[in-house]
Amino acid sequence: MTKISVIVPVYNVEDLLPKCLDSLVNQTFDDYEVIVVNDGSPDNSQDIIDEYQKKYPNIIKPLKKENGGLSSARNYGLKYANGEYILYVDSDDWISKDMLKIMYKTALKEGSDIVICKMLNVIAGRNVKINNGIFDVDVFKRYILNNPSACCKFIKKDILLHPELAFLEGHHYEDIAEVPAFCLYAKNISFIDDYLYYYLVREGSIMHQKTYTDKLNDIFDSLNNLTNIFIKKDAFDKYKDELEYLYIEHLLHAASLRFLPYEEGLPSINRVCEIMKEKFPNWSKNKYYKKMGFKYKIVCNLIYKKRLNFLKKILKVN
Repeated sequence: MTKISVIVPVYNVEDLLPKCLDSLVNQTFDDYEVIVVNDGSPDNSQDIIDEYQKKYPNIIKPLKKENGGLSSARNYGLKYANGEYILYVDSDDWISKDMLKIMYKTALKEGSDIVICKMLNVIAGRNVKINNGIFDVDVFKRYILNNPSACCKFIKKDILLHPELAFLEGHHYEDIAEVPAFCLYAKNISFIDDYLYYYLVREGSIMHQKTYTDKLNDIFDSLNNLTNIFIKKDAFDKYKDELEYLYIEHLLHAASLRFLPYEEGLPSINRVCEIMKEKFPNWSKNKYYKKMGFKYKIVCNLIYKKRLNFLKKILKVN
């Protein structure tokens, strides 16, 4: 068995793919494979994949499929992965040359099923450190509160084979839909302080949308899917505070700010408020929320009270 499988979904990234693949084929680790999944990309990405496969035949394992989106490509790549551990890398990102060695060494030393490193946002050529979540002394709670990205996590393949943990296909916000629940299937989790993953922030992504799209509403299905996994594992009550905070962060705060600039987003904000009233009516007493700053709390409270015009003035939203 290969020690590590790196899964890279590819779609329309011909200008960025070489940097990603260069970081993967030049690792200071010698027992791994890179599964590159061409998700029906219409550009010249396949030519680049073929070039790297010829140059690094023992590392690059190319796959092709019809376009189905990021989640579909990740799920497809996992079917062909031979590694004991899995690492997901987006094709416009790159990793430190020592990432695989450091992550694997940590997993062995600490007997961990999941290892999480820190991530850097790359914005206009600048590296910006990401706050990976709220610190909690309990590593499982800390994991749930962590940045939900799948890409900075080194995961035992056996965990990912549980069907309920497959990435939601045809949806955005795919990571929040199941990544926080990975910990429910792990015996031990490790955090390391190294910044090993470089996340390229690109204009036009769903996370940096400048025009309204119904895809913003995928957050509702994603959080509902996550909650159902915790309920199925009989872990909702145990981690209620953490789940409540995820709803505050990804609905009441972050998603509402995405809906706020658009007239079409008003029904979604109303939906956010109804969900919070139904699921977490005492959300303002959440212990993690209480640690947030004044501006954060103002946003949440004004959204919840639907004082949207006042909030727009404060935030200078058109």
